[in-house]
Amino acid sequence: MKSKKFLLPMKLQFFSEDPEGGTPPEGGQGETPPDPEKPEGGKTFSRDEVSKMLNAERDKIKKELEDKQAEAEKLAKMNAEEKAKHEKQQLEEKVAKLEREAALKEMASEASKMLSEAELPHDEDLIELVTREDAEETKQAIEVITSFVSKIKKENARQTPPAAGGQFSSSDKNRNTTKAEMAKEVRIIK
Repeated sequence: MKSKKFLLPMKLQFFSEDPEGGTPPEGGQGETPPDPEKPEGGKTFSRDEVSKMLNAERDKIKKELEDKQAEAEKLAKMNAEEKAKHEKQQLEEKVAKLEREAALKEMASEASKMLSEAELPHDEDLIELVTREDAEETKQAIEVITSFVSKIKKENARQTPPAAGGQFSSSDKNRNTTKAEMAKEVRIIK
């Protein structure tokens, strides 16, 4: 009888598994709710940031629309010959832009080859930095980079020549001491 008094009452049903897969037991003992301080994923934005982003996007779209409307009004005022001339000019500008991009791409591949020949590591940022529209300018930029890297390599490869003879030169106080004097200093029993 005495032992019954000290036993704690346990709700064994609380610890058992639910064979039906139903709802968790009441009293908040089921799964923990997600932490409200931790966002589930992604970056959170304040209202001001969201409104700024929306305003910037709206202004961008509005400007594009105004440009298209101005172009349409301009074309409406022109006669057939002026329209053809204007379209030809736009096409020429587009072709020139595409040719310039192709030339830059070609110069970038040449710059990559030159850097590889010089055994220099390179990535897109470095290639973009040295690439110019003219082949000579690109070559000069790569030569500058190569000479700079070689100077750095030479500086890093420099070593001080070893001291003459078998002298110890680890510190200033040990320069004039002999081995016997150093052994005397280190002795335990004096």
